[in-house]
Amino acid sequence: MRLTEFIQANHEAIIAEWVQFATTLLPWAKGMSERALRDHAGELLTAVVSDMKAPQTSEQQAEKSQGLAAPGALTSVGQKHAAQRLATGFNLDQLVSEYRALRASILRLWADANGEEHRELNRFNEAIDESLTEATIRYSEMLGRTREQFLAILGHDLRNPLGAILMGSTMLARSERLDDKQARIAARILNSASRMNRMVSDLLDLTRTRLGAGIPVTPRAMDLAPICQAVIAELEAVHPDSHLRFEAFGDLVGTWDSDRLTQVISNLVANALQHGGEGGSVSVVAEGLGDTVALRINNHGPLIAPEAMRMIFEPMLRQPTPDGDRNSTGLGLGLYIAREIVVAHGGTIGVTSTEAAGTTFTIQMPRHPADTAQ
Repeated sequence: MRLTEFIQANHEAIIAEWVQFATTLLPWAKGMSERALRDHAGELLTAVVSDMKAPQTSEQQAEKSQGLAAPGALTSVGQKHAAQRLATGFNLDQLVSEYRALRASILRLWADANGEEHRELNRFNEAIDESLTEATIRYSEMLGRTREQFLAILGHDLRNPLGAILMGSTMLARSERLDDKQARIAARILNSASRMNRMVSDLLDLTRTRLGAGIPVTPRAMDLAPICQAVIAELEAVHPDSHLRFEAFGDLVGTWDSDRLTQVISNLVANALQHGGEGGSVSVVAEGLGDTVALRINNHGPLIAPEAMRMIFEPMLRQPTPDGDRNSTGLGLGLYIAREIVVAHGGTIGVTSTEAAGTTFTIQMPRHPADTAQ
């Protein structure tokens, strides 16, 4: 039996073996459903068979061996699988191990079905895979050290002098000895340093999520209502012409990270104010629903375009404000980080945007998350 025919005939058995291997890749696979672990396996096998059956010149074969093949189905499924695994927290050597296990499984099953003639080919692949695995592990270790250095620079070496600027500019801004011009300069320094501090925090969170560490949360018993009220009071001082309304219903006590939820609510309400236009109305509604708590942030500014809706939680994407500015005060990470924090609490976040109801971001979180990132 030809290898392509064998793969087609044993499609499900091969995928099942791959899923079984993927479940061993802890802690990344912990809590993932079989569907999430299978993700693109069927699509990948179909693309492999199609590629193997397609005519191929010696020039095309050489280009493929050098990684210069024209983009096709294999390219698409490989990119999708890599993006999904990165978002889940798999690292590079785990990703390579999946492909290694898939190839080894297919060749082993094929050899078992066709006798000894393919055993030497298996041994060759095993030798290459062993070297590839060691190279990938070493690469990942070096990448990990680079990540830790980057996080250390952001979290300590850069924040220390930035903290000094914030402290000094705060003292100057509150001083009664400055004239109007000096006070304005001090206020601008304080505002700029605060923006830089937020950017550093956002970059730290982005780096943690993109390099597999995840956003750390420290859940403790808390009440969501005072957090919402504090955020609204802070933003009312910055946006005195806007109308902020908060409503609370039911029991809002749960086990969450208060600092992180403050960050989520602040990001979403500030986003609603920014895109709702100055003088606009923003409502924040928190509601206890049995074992879950829901939070809704609504504004009646310009609607979100359907094409933008699909990518709204992706990092570094900034939507234009009503005056045409693309959020020049930030890095376009607010919604992405809000989503990651909600997910770290075992919750979900979504958005709707209609003429009748305006734009509403809705968060739902378990009152007591069973397993949160630490």
